[in-house]
Amino acid sequence: MTEFAAASSVQPRTPSIRVGHGARGRIWVGVVAGLATSLLLALTPLYTELVVSLGALAGTLTWVADGWLVSTRTVRVESQLADALDLLGSSVAAGVGLVEALDGVVREVRSPLRDVLSNAADRLRLGDDPQRVFVDAQATLPLPAFGLLTHYLSVQWQSGGSLAPGLHAIAETVRDRVNLGRRVHGQTAEARFSVFGILLVVYGIAALAWTSNPDRVEAFLGSGIGGGIAAVCVALQAAGIVWMARLTRIEV
Repeated sequence: MTEFAAASSVQPRTPSIRVGHGARGRIWVGVVAGLATSLLLALTPLYTELVVSLGALAGTLTWVADGWLVSTRTVRVESQLADALDLLGSSVAAGVGLVEALDGVVREVRSPLRDVLSNAADRLRLGDDPQRVFVDAQATLPLPAFGLLTHYLSVQWQSGGSLAPGLHAIAETVRDRVNLGRRVHGQTAEARFSVFGILLVVYGIAALAWTSNPDRVEAFLGSGIGGGIAAVCVALQAAGIVWMARLTRIEV
């Protein structure tokens, strides 16, 4: 009775992890970065339009960088998942129970996958409802491949049968998905590097011009026409980065 009460009180302890194609760059991160940049630039004698445009550019760059971090984490977790599935399938094929096999996998993988699998193994050991355990695990790690795994385990838990062939097949599918995603990422890298290379060239020329003749550059940016032209150029750069991010977003 005590064990049943403990099992009923177990709740998923791992927060939802930002992985998968559904997790993009957070808009609020870009907004905060843009506002912080605008507030800092407001202390300078630049025109308001130019300050706002530079803040928008900084926010856009931060938003894109945050999305790249999510993509990198997704590839890393999917690679770990493929290795974990192979190990899990080998353990089950050798006659080890699913919970014990999960314990062995937990000792070999790293976070955040370790936390999700450890939480699921602990809840299964305590007697929690397997269907709820698998649903909560999928909500914690919202990857399509992990969703396929939890659905497969849920069905096999009810119907029985050998787990090893399906686990190895899912592992192979995950590896193919990771390899394809890396090839797509490599194909779109040229577009990203060209855009940011152009930005570096533009701002490098601007820095060189300001170093060689700061009075003239400050007078140009401090004028109404010059500040407006610079603001439009910076705003177009921010729009181009957003456009580039949309065009290179290919789901695998």
